Amino acid sequence: MSDYSANSVNPFEWPLVKFSFRVTIDGLPELGFQTIEGLESEIGIAEYRMGNSDFLFKSKRPTLVTFSNVTFKKGEFLGDANLKDWWHMYAWEHTTNRNERKEILIEMLDEATDVMMTWTLYGAFPVKFTPTNMDAEADSEVAFEEIEVAIESFVLEKGS
Repeated sequence: MSDYSANSVNPFEWPLVKFSFRVTIDGLPELGFQTIEGLESEIGIAEYRMGNSDFLFKSKRPTLVTFSNVTFKKGEFLGDANLKDWWHMYAWEHTTNRNERKEILIEMLDEATDVMMTWTLYGAFPVKFTPTNMDAEADSEVAFEEIEVAIESFVLEKGS
């Protein structure tokens, strides 16, 4: 259960910055990511109307919570094949237990690198890998790779 709850906001406090974060993927060495996208959850809606209702609208009820796939983007380094190996294990190694899932921890940090918020992603497995684009006319642009993971759920918790 998330311990995240609303409190009054101090008007003299600065909002958190989105450029200071740390990602830990269960079983992989520490990796530095540039962006994380798609961290979303949504509650489905069931609509119905009873035939004998006097109202000319449908009643709505909340249903299941769904969680979007999450995309992690990082610079490509010579000798760093951790994401490629994780993808390869699911895509090509037929002896792999495809039921194996990882836990991913995303920690938002403040200027002193103290953890302000933590998202714990459960049941993660890779569904898409995108190596860097090639461009002969690119100026000194960095090569990036992306991995998209499906997740079962996530929990958001406040830090210290």
